[in-house]
Amino acid sequence: MNRAALCLCLCALGVFAQSPKDQRFFDTRDNGGISFEDRETLIRPGRGGPAIVPGNPEKSVLILALQHEGELQMPPGPKLLAKEIKILTDWIRRGAVWGKIPKAN
Repeated sequence: MNRAALCLCLCALGVFAQSPKDQRFFDTRDNGGISFEDRETLIRPGRGGPAIVPGNPEKSVLILALQHEGELQMPPGPKLLAKEIKILTDWIRRGAVWGKIPKAN
């Protein structure tokens, strides 16, 4: 799951590639109601369908966007490496299990 979380964070890198005056952080942006901090927003249907369909990466808008084959392409600019897309694809195929990060003592 750590690698999948890393790849999700990489998707947000396009936000940080902006000039400093235009830069906004992903947690303050309107990303169509999708938040990578919350599994529920990822599985909720959006304009093009749910970002992720647990167990079915072929119907997951996120995977389609990462493959850069349609109109929606994430991240902006060069696409992720094939192995990174595979990590996310496998994670979704296994049900997109979402764990909680334990709090430090």
